[in-house]
Formats: sequence, C-alpha cells, structure tokens
Amino acid sequence: MRSGTPDDSAARFALVGCTNFIVSFTVFYLSFNYLPPDTVASLARGFGAADAALHPPLAAAANLLAYLAGMVNSFLLNRSWTFRAAGNAWPQAMRFAAVNLFSLAMSTLASFALVDVLHYPSLAVWVPVTVVVVLVNYFGCKHWAFAGPALGSQTR
Repeated sequence: MRSGTPDDSAARFALVGCTNFIVSFTVFYLSFNYLPPDTVASLARGFGAADAALHPPLAAAANLLAYLAGMVNSFLLNRSWTFRAAGNAWPQAMRFAAVNLFSLAMSTLASFALVDVLHYPSLAVWVPVTVVVVLVNYFGCKHWAFAGPALGSQTR
C-alpha cells in the first residue's frame, strides 16, 4: 500500500535527478582519480579484458560505479520522497532497475545508431534522447516501479 503520489512528483523527480548528478559526479571523480589502476586492471581481466594491464579501464570502471551510486540514490529518494511508496521494497527495486536498464539500453542503442553509424552530431542526439529517457524513467517509476497494487488485486 502507499499513501499516494504527491501532485508535485514531477518537480520532486527533477530535484532527485539533480542530486543524482552530484552523487554520480562525485563517485566518478573519486573513482577515476583514486582507484588503483592495478586493481581495476585485475578486475577487468577477470571479466575477460586481456589487455587491461596495458590500458586499465579506469573511466569505464568509474562510470559504472557512478551509475550504480546514482541508481541507489535515485531509488531511495524517489521511493521515499518523490512517490512516497510503501510496501515491500525488493519488488520495487527490481522494477526500478528494469526501468533504468531499459532506458540505458534504449539511449545507448539510439546513440550508437544515430551518432556512430549515421554520423549525426552527438549533442544533437544526446539532448533529445536524454529528454526521452527522463520521461520514460518518470512514467516508468510512477506507473510501474513504485505504483500501488492494481485495483481489485488487494486481498480482503
């Protein structure tokens, strides 16, 4: 059960997005500048990157950690403050992750197709794709990830 989505949930969602930027940027900066390259290379080799010792994927590792930190921050703030969801957090977290991973895949595929293959200007693609991603994330969170039970599905 949940107490209902606040009328200002879109504004709250945008504010959470701003905090996500700060959290993600901080984690990226610290990870990129302070993770030991040897440790990153060892982890990358464990995932099959044979040349990781020559070119440790510091930026990729920092980006992954930053993305995960932003997702955790986003889940916690959106669940408790933006949408005021109640109930079991585990299914909500799984749905939230699915919405975010769908958006990540959609934006990556669009960027690859439009920029890398068709050679459109990167910012001309990134800006509208980001707008679509924000809308998909907002409506996916509001109507699925943090939505209350469907009418008639509650047991009496």
